[in-house]
Amino acid sequence: MPNNEDELNIYEVNALLFQIISFMSEAERRNLKSILNSKLSQTEHGKDLSSLITGISEAKRRELLKKLTHWYHSKHLDLREFPRRPFSIPVELSTNGFTYMCFIQNISNGGVFIHTDFSFNIDQQITMTFSPAKAEKDITVSGKIVRVDSQGIGVQFDGVLTDV
Repeated sequence: MPNNEDELNIYEVNALLFQIISFMSEAERRNLKSILNSKLSQTEHGKDLSSLITGISEAKRRELLKKLTHWYHSKHLDLREFPRRPFSIPVELSTNGFTYMCFIQNISNGGVFIHTDFSFNIDQQITMTFSPAKAEKDITVSGKIVRVDSQGIGVQFDGVLTDV
């Protein structure tokens, strides 16, 4: 994704807007709808959130994307109990009797992001085995998938990992 929202075409802007909105709670969506309604004419009131967004100008959608991107990053940075750090290393994933070879992209004491093209589901339990360079033996840890996107999966460890 380009760093500058102005480089995005309107379809990419729309896709990112709706992706960020999908992370919002129902209360946050209602609040956004209320804000949009307050800035629109009376004839626009009562529409659903997606209709309100697609009904505003391209410039306003780009402005909204900047604001929602800032909101998303500030909210999700605050949610992290442990800071992430880059950690490129192979990992063996095991779940439901299958084993997959993937790569860890980043890690913290509470979780890991794994780059993979394989299909996984949120709340799926997995076991991971990897060998950090400074470790004397392999580390095996279990966790739950908490995020799935086109780049891979985010896994929250079942316990805090202190060996990395």
